[in-house]
Amino acid sequence: MKADTLAESAAQKWPRRALLLGLGLLLFALGQFQDAVFAGLTYAWHFLPNGTGPADGSQTQPPGLSTHGLPIGISYRLLCCGLSTLILHVLLRGRATRLVAAGYTLALLASLLLLLLGQRMSLPLASEQGHRLLDLICSPLPMLLAYAMTMVGSRTPNTSAQP
Repeated sequence: MKADTLAESAAQKWPRRALLLGLGLLLFALGQFQDAVFAGLTYAWHFLPNGTGPADGSQTQPPGLSTHGLPIGISYRLLCCGLSTLILHVLLRGRATRLVAAGYTLALLASLLLLLLGQRMSLPLASEQGHRLLDLICSPLPMLLAYAMTMVGSRTPNTSAQP
């Protein structure tokens, strides 16, 4: 009877593991094939009614804010952060998903604020820190650290062993 329960438990874990593998590979592909992703986003942004893509020529963004155009750069960052949030949602089984999403949102807003502040007020240090924060947020490192901290925080001491 116990073997049947273990077999059922293992069979229930496969869809979740397959989903995690697929999401992890997608996150890896976003980072590995960045040029192709940016080309695809540029192509997609040209289909908007106002033509807000970078080839439109009417961009009023500060120079140096993004090499691909602000909407495309933000779209890529949102893809990375959204995928990381989704992976954490699956890993943590829905616990703290709102907290994770709020953390990514605050970090993205802080980095964009630093970038804009650096560009508007000619503060290269603020721009540099904004770029570094964006690069950090869009890497898998925050996702891995959040998962590790959650796992360490959820461990309880083993009280079943009696002396």
